[in-house]
Amino acid sequence: MNYFLTGGTGFIGRFLVEKLLARGGTVHVLVREQSLGKLEQLRERWGADESQVKAVIGDLTSKNLGIDAKAMKALEGNIDHFFHLAAVYDMGADEEAQQATNIEGTRAAVNAAEAMGAKHFHHVSSIAAAGMFKGTFREDMFEEAEKLDHPYLLTKHESEKLVREECKVPFRIYVRAWSLAIPRRVKWTRSMVPITSSR
Repeated sequence: MNYFLTGGTGFIGRFLVEKLLARGGTVHVLVREQSLGKLEQLRERWGADESQVKAVIGDLTSKNLGIDAKAMKALEGNIDHFFHLAAVYDMGADEEAQQATNIEGTRAAVNAAEAMGAKHFHHVSSIAAAGMFKGTFREDMFEEAEKLDHPYLLTKHESEKLVREECKVPFRIYVRAWSLAIPRRVKWTRSMVPITSSR
């Protein structure tokens, strides 16, 4: 299996990479050039080398994730699962940064997955996509989201909507289980709850 991740060096992504490595195959991680050192430190932690975890230089806010034509050609037809985890999770971040990363970054990820011919697209969303909805927000609800006045809530809702409406690759959307009041000590593979899929 071959995997591609955005946000692979982040809070959730670093644990997912570890799980994917245990399954075998190659993990391609989108990384900015200035973050290569961080990826190298994580490789050491994972006990992985450059053949197991490959850096793909790019930028979330650029077209096709800023991946150059040569690297994109090498990925084409070779990605089984594309995981999009990168996002601004800071409610204090400015509106422009949240829109660029959460909405346009998701659009770039969807487009890159299509360009690569990825077989599956996995989008990690947030309970924030429900806005300030009062009561139980079920898996079959989305448009019922309320009070999306804050940029973080709005951009998380719009990024999930973008995947639901524009992604041509078969997709699955997840939220972190501890957002749904499941104890945080649960391991990552059991703490992501799929809430919808395309097929």
